[in-house]
Amino acid sequence: FLRNSRMPIVFVPVYIGYERVLEGRTYLGELRGAAKKKESIFDIFKVIGALKQRFGQVSVNFGEPIKLTEFLDHEQPDWRTQELGPVFKPAWLNETTHRLGERVARHLNEAAAINPVNLVALALLSTAKHALDDQALARVLDLYLTLLRTVPYSPHTTLPDGDGRALIAHVKGMNLLSELSDALGKILYLDEQNAVLMTYYRNNVLHIFALPSLLACFFQSSSRMSREQILRYTRALYPYLQSELFIRWSLDDLDDVIDQWLTAFVDQGLLRFENGVYLRPAPSSRAFVMLTVLSRAIAQTLQRFYMAISLLLNSGQHTLTAEGLEELCTTMAQRLSILHGLNAPEFFDKSLFRHFIQTLLDQGVLRTDAAGKLSYHDMLGDLAEGAAKRVLPAEIRLSIRQVALHRSDEVIGDAPIA
Repeated sequence: FLRNSRMPIVFVPVYIGYERVLEGRTYLGELRGAAKKKESIFDIFKVIGALKQRFGQVSVNFGEPIKLTEFLDHEQPDWRTQELGPVFKPAWLNETTHRLGERVARHLNEAAAINPVNLVALALLSTAKHALDDQALARVLDLYLTLLRTVPYSPHTTLPDGDGRALIAHVKGMNLLSELSDALGKILYLDEQNAVLMTYYRNNVLHIFALPSLLACFFQSSSRMSREQILRYTRALYPYLQSELFIRWSLDDLDDVIDQWLTAFVDQGLLRFENGVYLRPAPSSRAFVMLTVLSRAIAQTLQRFYMAISLLLNSGQHTLTAEGLEELCTTMAQRLSILHGLNAPEFFDKSLFRHFIQTLLDQGVLRTDAAGKLSYHDMLGDLAEGAAKRVLPAEIRLSIRQVALHRSDEVIGDAPIA
């Protein structure tokens, strides 16, 4: 295209939203590290058996198109005038291509088709036992729908029809929900297999709930916060969430979006605003339970961030390479998943740690020396701990620090990780 741009190129993001995917369990197995299996003739019989399941509805949304010429004009205004030989690649090509890929991913996420399975997965996976009574689950789903209608993610995002009870009935009809009845009513829960599978459907909409979930996290450890405090801590954490989840808002737009969410929280009774300060509801109230469930949507992502920083700080300056830190993070995440019952395969996905470490480098938080070893600002520990206290429970922080200290001692005792 750089050598011959007479034919215009337009990238049109197409979001296809499934309520059940045929290869869901295979995908999750590979995410956990299982080797990719070769197809065989016997797999046909497995597929035939799987086709007996109810697959629900498929939604197709189109995102905002990206015209390549306009993108290049913005990124490299003089691209048309550069001399390009048959094999010559301009120095800016790789970085510009990377930014184009990020733009496509963000536009794709803007076109998300949110379905009942996404929302039920998000709600139940945000509880300790992946279970809620039917009335509580309906209230949580109604809250999600109300919040998303009040603060739409983008003009291209679509929501399912019906209220919380209609969404529950739909997901039950797909045999993705289990039910237990007692004298007090019905409990809806995810069995072990479906709980792991449903992480896929939750993750498909996590970018939409990341910001409101982060705001809810602040009020798990703090009973009151000013707008200035909320903006400061959100701005500190947002670049890493945005980079991992391809969230649409720039830092310039962030303050306005935060204000919209805080207003929606107050309108729904999740927060109170008095004398210039936001106050959380009483811990014994239904509103606080709803706020807590919302906060847990992004909790594991924040734990992964804190994990990487803790390992880096305990290992010390100029000790680990980026690859070595990535390996340590993966091992530590696997251990924590056992200790805390975290059965989400993406919790110890290497690529997510790699992406976070790269974002730290891009943000200038980390640097590499001539030997490829990582260094960081002396204030990183205080800054990371201050942010972590706002968003992570004390027991989780303590557990992460203990495991990080143990792993770092092993690294220092062994040969350096390269």
